Amino acid sequence: MCTFITLIAATEDLDGLNAILARWDNRISHRRATRVVTPGLRPVLTADEREYWLVRAPCDCGTVLGHLAGHRPEHDAAQDAELARYRRKGWSAAKIARAVADRTAAGVRRSSRRRPHDDVDGWIGMLTAVADGLALPRLGLMHHAYRRAPGLEPDTATRIAAGPLAMAHHQLATMAGGVIHVFDTTGSRA
Repeated sequence: MCTFITLIAATEDLDGLNAILARWDNRISHRRATRVVTPGLRPVLTADEREYWLVRAPCDCGTVLGHLAGHRPEHDAAQDAELARYRRKGWSAAKIARAVADRTAAGVRRSSRRRPHDDVDGWIGMLTAVADGLALPRLGLMHHAYRRAPGLEPDTATRIAAGPLAMAHHQLATMAGGVIHVFDTTGSRA
């Protein structure tokens, strides 16, 4: 399974969209738009909206979009249970502290290997450029893991209002997969 990103926009100007993306190449890894039609998405789109797969070869695995979805807090019930298990085994406070420190260090090493290949500011800048260049009042964005290619699966999605694009840092980093997040782009234009 690979992650792909779909842009929802009220435009049929694929050439204009790709011209804007071409100017943004150095920021978001040579991304191009390809028109797709996913039967399961059509019911949640307005009549003027179209789907565009934002192609970055070969896929978008490792994107910043949604990478913090389901992120666990620093201290949770599982950690409490682990500490209680160590105490029941008769471990000393120093041994428990070393075990927790080792586990934390391993988690930091794992998370540093999974750093996103793009950044939220880059997405906001690119989407703002698209909205400004095509005079669009809103844009939708969805990331989803496909077993085949986008448009070939009868996926269904939900649609949520995600607020102003200019302030979407948290929404982009925590967006759930398979959900169209619709951003208001009117605030980006003066």
